[in-house]
Amino acid sequence: MAKYVQHKKKNKVQKVLMFFIGFFLVLLVGLATIILRDFFTSDPENATNSDGINQPASPDDDFDQIPLRTPEPNPTLDGINPLTGEPMVSRYERNRPVAVVLNNLPQALPLNGVSDADILYEYPVEGGLTRMLAIFQDVFYVEKIGSIRSARHYTVQLANAYDAILVAAGRSPQTLTEVRTLGIPFLNEVEGPHREIFFRDRNRIPDRRVDNLHSVVTTGERLYHWLPEYDFRITHETSYTPALSFVDDGTPQGGSPAGEIQMRFSSAKSTTFTYDTALRAYTVRQSNTDFVDANDGSRPAFANVVFIQTSVTGLQNDASGRLDITTTGSGSGYFASGGRYIRINWTRFDLAAPFIFTLEDGSRLNFGVGKTYICIIPRNLDPTFG
Repeated sequence: MAKYVQHKKKNKVQKVLMFFIGFFLVLLVGLATIILRDFFTSDPENATNSDGINQPASPDDDFDQIPLRTPEPNPTLDGINPLTGEPMVSRYERNRPVAVVLNNLPQALPLNGVSDADILYEYPVEGGLTRMLAIFQDVFYVEKIGSIRSARHYTVQLANAYDAILVAAGRSPQTLTEVRTLGIPFLNEVEGPHREIFFRDRNRIPDRRVDNLHSVVTTGERLYHWLPEYDFRITHETSYTPALSFVDDGTPQGGSPAGEIQMRFSSAKSTTFTYDTALRAYTVRQSNTDFVDANDGSRPAFANVVFIQTSVTGLQNDASGRLDITTTGSGSGYFASGGRYIRINWTRFDLAAPFIFTLEDGSRLNFGVGKTYICIIPRNLDPTFG
C-alpha cells in the first residue's frame, strides 16, 4: 500500500512537472515567434520614425480577375488637366487627385509611376532624408506605383491643398489627428478597410528585413476599381476651382540662367535638376544616379521646378525626431522653367486652401504646360543655380 501511495505521488509530481515544462515550451515558442517576426519585419528607420508598420500587404495576387475600366483606344481629349495644363478627357477633370506617399531612400530606387505623376513633391523627413508625394489627376493608366511609404501630418496638409485622396503605408501619430481634423480620405496599408488596394512587389524584396520599407505598391487599376467602393467623395465639389494657371512657354521673363539646379536638403540628401533643351524640361538626378521610372526605365521630365521656402523645425515632444513643416501663411521661393529662374512668393490662407504662387510684383505666376516638381525647403536654404 505504501508503495502504491508513493508511486501515485510520483506520478502526480511528474504530471505537474510535465505541465510546467509544456507551459514554458509554449512560452519560449511564442517569444521566439515574436523575436523572429520583429527581426524579419523590422524597419531600420523605426529608431527615428516609428510608423506602426506591422502587417504586410498580401503578395501579388489574382487581381486580374477583377473587372476594370476599359482603356479607350482613341479618347477625345476635350478637357484640360488642372495639374499640368495638358489636354485630357474632360470627364476626368473633376476627379479628386490621388496623392501617393513614396519612399525616397536609395534602397527604394528606382520608384514606380513617377513618370506619370502630374505633380511631384519632395519634402524633408527626419534624419536628413526626404520623401515624395506623387499626385495624379487620372491614375488609371499608371502601371505600378511605389514603393509606398508612411505619411506625416504635413503630408496630409499638402494633399489637402489639391482636395486629394491620400495613399500611404503607415503614418506618424500626428497624421491621424490631421486626417480627422481635415476630413481627408486616407487609404492606409497598415490599418483601416483599404488594404485590398495594396500588394507586395516581390521584385522589391531582396531580403526579409527590408520588405516593409521598400515593397508596398499599388496600381492605377486597383485604385480606380476600389475608390468608388469607399465612403467618400471621389470628385471635387462644384465650387472647387483649380489654382494653377498655365501657358505654353513658362520661361520667366527677365529670369537668370538655370541650366542646372542643385538642392542640398542635408548632408545626406541632394537633388540635381538639369534642363534638357530637346525636351524643354528638367530631368533629375539623386543619390548619384539618374531619377528613372522602374515601370519602363524612362526619365521623368518636368516643365517646372518650384522651391517653397517655409519653416521646418523639430516637432515638439516627439522622441523620434519628426519634423513640423508650415504649409500655410506666406513666404518666398523660386520658380524655374525653360532653363531660367526667378524669385516668387507663395500664399496659402488655410489648410483647406490651395497654394497661390505669384511674381514679386504680386501678379499670378504662370506655369509652363507640363509636369511640376516642387521642393519644400527651410527658409535658410537656397538652391544653387548654374
